[in-house]
Amino acid sequence: MDFILNTLETKISVPRIANVHFFDFPQGYETVRNSHPFRELIFVANGRITVTSEEYTGDLDKNECIMHGTDRKHAFSCPNHSETTVVVIGFECVSNKLDCFSKQPIRLDDSEIKKLAEIVKEGRNVFLPPYNVPTYNMKKKKRQAFGSEQLLRAHLECFLVTLLRKHALRDEDEERDDTAFEIEEIIKYIDANFLEKITLRELSFLFHTNRSTLCKSFKAATGLTLSEYISRKKTELAKEMLRTSRQTVAQIAEQLHFDSTAYFCAFFKRETGMTPAVYRKNCKDGYGDSVTED
Repeated sequence: MDFILNTLETKISVPRIANVHFFDFPQGYETVRNSHPFRELIFVANGRITVTSEEYTGDLDKNECIMHGTDRKHAFSCPNHSETTVVVIGFECVSNKLDCFSKQPIRLDDSEIKKLAEIVKEGRNVFLPPYNVPTYNMKKKKRQAFGSEQLLRAHLECFLVTLLRKHALRDEDEERDDTAFEIEEIIKYIDANFLEKITLRELSFLFHTNRSTLCKSFKAATGLTLSEYISRKKTELAKEMLRTSRQTVAQIAEQLHFDSTAYFCAFFKRETGMTPAVYRKNCKDGYGDSVTED
C-alpha cells in the first residue's frame, strides 16, 4: 500500500526576527517616535505605558500587548510614578491577519504569557546580550544550542497563531451565539451607568471578553461606537432636563458629571448645534430641535 504524504500549509510565517528585548524602564522614560520595516510586538509585563501610534493611542496595562504594523510610526512613554517592564519583539510577517492587533490592545491570559516567555527564553539562546538595551543590530551567538533559531521561530509562529485563533478569527456564527446575550447585558449596564466614566477596559473585564470583539459586537447591535452611544445618551438626558426642569445650566452640567459648565456647553453644542441656553429658549418658543445657531 502506498502512503500519501500531505503538505502542511503555513498560515503565519516569521522568516526574520530583528530583536527580542526584555526592558526595565525607569520612571518617565520615553522612546523616540519612529518606524521600521517589520512588525513590533510590545507587551507590558509590569506597570503601565502610554502608546502613541498611527492606529492606536492610549494606555497599555500589565499583561496587555499591541503589535505595530510594518512602517507604522509609534512611540511609548512610562509614567513618572513607577518603573515599567516591557517585552519588545521585532519580527517580519507579511500576513495582514495580524493587522487587527495594531488597532486595539489585547490582554493575554496565563497560557499566552507562558508562550511569550518561551519566545524570550529562546531568544537568549539565539542572541548575545545585552537584552535590555535598545539596539538596531542584535548580534547572534556563534555557538547556539541545537536548533535554537528554528525553535525561536516556531515559538513565535505558534504564539501568533494562538492569538489569532482566540482574539480575531473565531467563526462568525459562533461569535454571534456567544455575544448576543452578552451585548444586551452590556447595553443595560451602560444605560444604567452612562453618567459615570465607562471604559472599554472596564467593560471587557466585567463581561469577560476582549475589546476588539466588544467593539465589533457593540457597533453591530447599536450602529454606534461606545463613545457615540454614551454621548447620545447624555445629550438626550440633557435635552430632557433643559425642557422639563428649572435647574440652571450649571446645575445640569453638575448632575451630568461634566467637569465644568463650559465643557458641558461645548459638548452640547457639538452634539446639537446649539448651546444649552439657546436650546432651552427654542423649546419655550416652540421650536425645539428644529432651530440651530448660525
